[in-house]
Amino acid sequence: MKRFQELLTKDLGWKLLSVAIAAIMWFMVINITQPVDTRSYTRPIILQNQEVLTNRGLTIGNAEELKNARVSVKVKAQRTALDSLTQAPDRIQATVDLSELAYAVSGDTVALPVNVSMQSGITGYDIVSKAPAVIEVKVETLAFKELPVQIMLSNEVPNSIYLSAPTLSAETVIVTGPASAIRQVASVCGYINGETLKDAPTQQVKLAAYTANGEQVRGVFTSLEEITVSYALLDAKRVPIQVDITGTPAAGYQVGSSNCTPKFAEVTGAPEDLEKLVYLQVDSIDVSNATESVSKSYALKEYLPEGVSLRADSNAHAQIVVEILPQTGKEITIDTSQLTMLGQEAGKQYTLGQLRLTVSGEKSLLDGLKAEDLHGTVNVSGLSEGEHSVIVHVDLPDELSANPAYIDVKISGDTEPTENE
Repeated sequence: MKRFQELLTKDLGWKLLSVAIAAIMWFMVINITQPVDTRSYTRPIILQNQEVLTNRGLTIGNAEELKNARVSVKVKAQRTALDSLTQAPDRIQATVDLSELAYAVSGDTVALPVNVSMQSGITGYDIVSKAPAVIEVKVETLAFKELPVQIMLSNEVPNSIYLSAPTLSAETVIVTGPASAIRQVASVCGYINGETLKDAPTQQVKLAAYTANGEQVRGVFTSLEEITVSYALLDAKRVPIQVDITGTPAAGYQVGSSNCTPKFAEVTGAPEDLEKLVYLQVDSIDVSNATESVSKSYALKEYLPEGVSLRADSNAHAQIVVEILPQTGKEITIDTSQLTMLGQEAGKQYTLGQLRLTVSGEKSLLDGLKAEDLHGTVNVSGLSEGEHSVIVHVDLPDELSANPAYIDVKISGDTEPTENE
C-alpha cells in the first residue's frame, strides 16, 4: 500500500500538468473535427390557439399575409448537427400564440411576439436570433356567405363530344372569412379542362372564391374544398321543324310556300330519347284573313321533350314565314302511287288518303304542269297505330311553289290472312 502511495504522489506536479495538457489537446481535436458554426433558416409562421378569436365571432384579417410571411432564424451548433438540420428544417418551429388576443375586438391591430424553438426532444442547438421578432395581427369580424357552385371549362370541349348539364355533389357552399374579404366574394367556381371530359366525365374539382371581376379572393375558406362533378356523354341529331297552318286567308288570297330558318333543330340527348324524336312540332300559325306574309319566332327549347337539349352551338330560335299570295294557283290531285313512304315498320299496314295540292307560279308554267309529273315523300317514322295527318314533301320545279300539304295516314297492325285469302 505504501508503495502505491509513493508511486501516486511521486512527481505529482508533472502528472497533473500532463493531464491538463491531454485535456487541452482533446478539446483542440474536438474543435478541429467538429467545429461550431452558425446558419440561417427560413421558416413559416404557425398561428396557435385561433379558437380564442373564432369562439367570439372574430378572425384574423391579415391571415393570408401571415400565411405567406417567413421568419429568418439563426441557429448555432456543431457543423454535423447543422448539416442534419438542413436536411430537416421543419425541426425549427416559429409560432405566434393568439391566446393573448382574448380581449381584442374587431378593428384592433395587436403586435405579438414570434416564438422560435426546436421540436420537443431535440437538443444541441442554440437559437441565436430571429427576424422579425414581432408581427402585427389585425382582428376582424368573422363573416360568411352561402353561394351556388359554378363549374367553368378552362378549355373547349372537342367538337365531336356532347355533354349533359353537370351533376354536382353539392350545389352550394358556405364561404367563411374576414368581413372585408367576404364582401368581395361574388361567386364560387371550379374549373375543369374541357379536353379531358371525353376520357374522364366524372372529376374531383377544387373550389375557390372569386370577385365580380374574376380575381380569386385570398384569405377565405369554403365549407368544401372540392366536389364531384359528373357529365353524361350524349348523342347528337338533326330534327326537322314542323308547323301546322290554320285558318283561311282573306278572300282572293291563298297560302303560298312556308320557309323555316333554320329548317332543323340541332339537339343532343341519350340515344333512347333521340330515337323517339322524329320531328319537332311547334305551335301552329294562324293565317285567318291574312293579306300578307305571316311570320312567327319560336324558342326551340320550349318544344323539346324531357331529356333532350339544344346543342350548345346551334340556333336557339327558329323563324317561320308563311307566304300569303293572290290566288293565281292551280289545284292538282296527286295519286298516292306517286308518293313514297319513308320509315315504314314491319308488322304495320299504311293507308294513304287523297292529296290535293295548290301550286302557284307563272300561268304558262302552271298550264304545262301535269299531276302525273309530280312525286313526293311521306315520312311515317315512329308513328303509332291510328290516324295521322302528315306533311307531304312534293318535288316541284324551282319556279313553282305550293302551300304546305298534308295527307291522312291510317296505320293498323297486320291481320292474319284467312284460308280463302
